[in-house]
Amino acid sequence: HDWHKRLLHEVVPPLIRKWEPRLEVKVAAYFLQRMKTRWGSCNHRARHIRLNTELVKKPRDLLEYVVVHEMVHLIESTHSERFVALLNEHYPAWREARMELNELPLGAVVSWA
Repeated sequence: HDWHKRLLHEVVPPLIRKWEPRLEVKVAAYFLQRMKTRWGSCNHRARHIRLNTELVKKPRDLLEYVVVHEMVHLIESTHSERFVALLNEHYPAWREARMELNELPLGAVVSWA
């Protein structure tokens, strides 16, 4: 589990830095946590995002999708039409990514190699 966190700590900050200017948002902090029922969460007031450590076992593009999804919540806190429009604009393949992620059980392992 510590190895997973270390790997994610290497990969997540560059993803956040990549998307902050594109989305015109600033993430105050991110946290890694093992979660049983969700891939990520966002506290839009504190500007924090939380990512499931199980994402380390998924393809990198799916990790990026979750990072972008949570960062869009910094603009729009709910899954409203505006939220969907923002995802459509900034991450057009989000539906495919969400479907692929949801087809992979939380514990399924996919190599990043």
